[in-house]
Amino acid sequence: MFSQENFFSILKLEKKLNMKTFKRIVFAFLALTALSAVFGYFYFDRKFTPEKNYLSVKNQSGKVPIVWQGSSKNAMLIPIKFEGDTAEYFLQFDTGSPYTVFYKNSAAKIQQITLHKQTAKTGFLIGRTKIFSTHFRIIDYGEKFNKNDSVRIIGTLGSDILENRKTLINFKENFIEFNLSKQPEDVQNKLFDFEFKKRKIIIPGILKEKEGEFLYDSGTSAYELLSDKETWNNLKTAGSKIVAERANSWQNTLTTYSAKSDIPITFNKKNLQIKAITYVDGFSKTQYLLMKFSGMTGMLGNKFFLENTIYLDCSVEKIAID
Repeated sequence: MFSQENFFSILKLEKKLNMKTFKRIVFAFLALTALSAVFGYFYFDRKFTPEKNYLSVKNQSGKVPIVWQGSSKNAMLIPIKFEGDTAEYFLQFDTGSPYTVFYKNSAAKIQQITLHKQTAKTGFLIGRTKIFSTHFRIIDYGEKFNKNDSVRIIGTLGSDILENRKTLINFKENFIEFNLSKQPEDVQNKLFDFEFKKRKIIIPGILKEKEGEFLYDSGTSAYELLSDKETWNNLKTAGSKIVAERANSWQNTLTTYSAKSDIPITFNKKNLQIKAITYVDGFSKTQYLLMKFSGMTGMLGNKFFLENTIYLDCSVEKIAID
């Protein structure tokens, strides 16, 4: 006979079963979340890990003049020369690129560059520094230069030129020195740690009393601080005029929104003022996720450092900003 006691026993059993089911669902959800995080880590780790550095770099460059493209200093250009060619060519210095690359149309017109499918073999000079590789990357980018062009941009000088080497970028006096043999004397007491992770320059700093990490990307030359829209809203000056511009990034058209800001970033007790902050509409989902996944606060361009000097020792991951 079905008693009241049996009825309550069934209810208790059902409750236990439901609780077990609920716990299983929660456990499965947490396990799936953990697996997604692990998968995400390894996916981005593999995707953004650069190949071996194939550059051979010899001799100190001495002071190499920086040439700026456009009145807004849209690109930081480094002059180079090939042996047996009196012409001067330029590479855009882009620390956001882990590789030095040549542009296909331009490289095809230079006798000293031997093309082989997607790679090239050549050597060239930056000041007194000799650079050689049999594995330069070739990309289908850029236009053919003409003999009458005053500035012939034939490729990009990537952060592989920095790896395991000492470099000085003097924005105040407009020159750069590659492959220094020793540390400059005046930076000794100004050094602090940074990360040269996957050939990316990641500098720790303090913004609004909060520790953050900032990617120095010399390819975003005309901007000070690039960040996401939320950070942009928090840092822009109230009532500041918003300037929208169209920009090109490796054949992608992006829209940038810039506004005034008056907040400093502190690097090793030194304050550098942000005068303008920008966010970009048009980044790919991969680029956006990389920014979020890495935990970076933002990306610093050359314009932020125009009154400063940066010393980088990528062999021991030490930096000085003066």
